[in-house]
Amino acid sequence: MALSVGSFIIFVAVLGVLVFVHELGHFLVTKWWGVHVEEFGFGIPPRLAGTVKGADGKRHFFWGQNVPKPEVLGGPATSYSLNWIPVGGFVRPQGEDNPGVSGGLAAAPKRARLTVMLAGPAFNLIFAFLVFTLGYSLGWPKIGETGVQIMGVATGSPAQAVGLQVDDVVQTVDGQAITPSTFISYTHDHLGQPIILGLQRSGASLSVTITPRTTWPSTEGPMGIEIATPYSVVSYPLPQAMVLSVGEIYTQFDQLIHLPGALLRQQVPIQEARPIGLVGMNDLTRLAVRASEQANAPYPIIQLIGAISVALAITNLLPIPGLDGGRILFVLIEAVRGRRMDPAHEGMVHMAGLLVLLMLMVVITYNDIFNPIFPR
Repeated sequence: MALSVGSFIIFVAVLGVLVFVHELGHFLVTKWWGVHVEEFGFGIPPRLAGTVKGADGKRHFFWGQNVPKPEVLGGPATSYSLNWIPVGGFVRPQGEDNPGVSGGLAAAPKRARLTVMLAGPAFNLIFAFLVFTLGYSLGWPKIGETGVQIMGVATGSPAQAVGLQVDDVVQTVDGQAITPSTFISYTHDHLGQPIILGLQRSGASLSVTITPRTTWPSTEGPMGIEIATPYSVVSYPLPQAMVLSVGEIYTQFDQLIHLPGALLRQQVPIQEARPIGLVGMNDLTRLAVRASEQANAPYPIIQLIGAISVALAITNLLPIPGLDGGRILFVLIEAVRGRRMDPAHEGMVHMAGLLVLLMLMVVITYNDIFNPIFPR
């Protein structure tokens, strides 16, 4: 119970920071183009409280909807608000969807609107780069080139009979270096025959003779062990950590691009490629916290934060109405056509896109609750 509560707090904090970073990108670039921002809000309304600075430099604090009027402040000013639901956030620039508002965002040049829309995903990628760099600097798992690690020993199995233990690392079989695949194939080629395992256990080397059985329960194998690829946690110097961080982000983009093909070739189960929502991400956070506790290292949580940040960037770049990518698509269409679409029609398309996304989130959340990918 304590783990669930703690992981939920971490999840809310992480999601809040990532959305704040995304909206901060939009905010700073909007300001950079000289477009007035009416409100920068953290969380989802209704509004709890906020602050705004008047033309005289005096800062005003307010509760709820009681935002001081421009005539009180001495002119237009940006209000910074804290909202009741602590996930999400928003930037409300002047004239966001109305090109008739002089000096507003919709009336700005195409390059201004394009860079404002790109800024949110870009800031998420920059944040992911910093997070992954920190992770590689503090310590990141490095997969071993040879050997297998024993993760479980079945009761009454040959492995238990000869004293194999969880966390033993099998480095050789009959004097030959092995990988998980060669270990499995060698074992099946020598059923009923004694083989010698060269082990590392708590820093000590030892050898064990074991005879893989010729028949075994369907939930076990010839030796009765669960295996995994061994790894070590390695800390990298900052320059190398930065290079590895870029590689980590590239890998995630590459996996997404090739995911449809992998699904068609049945290389990835459809269940594993299913999108998850807030409930699924909370489940994933709980597993990351547990893994971090077991490894006594922060990299599982750091890896999750970076991965979610990259996922937010990629998702928002999809050319779906209502998302940054959908708005970018309309700017590109405008550049090709030489004139913009009717703002009213564009607004209706984005509204329809948001409604579809909300319905999709309901379906995803239902699956996360009643058909979870991650065990609870």
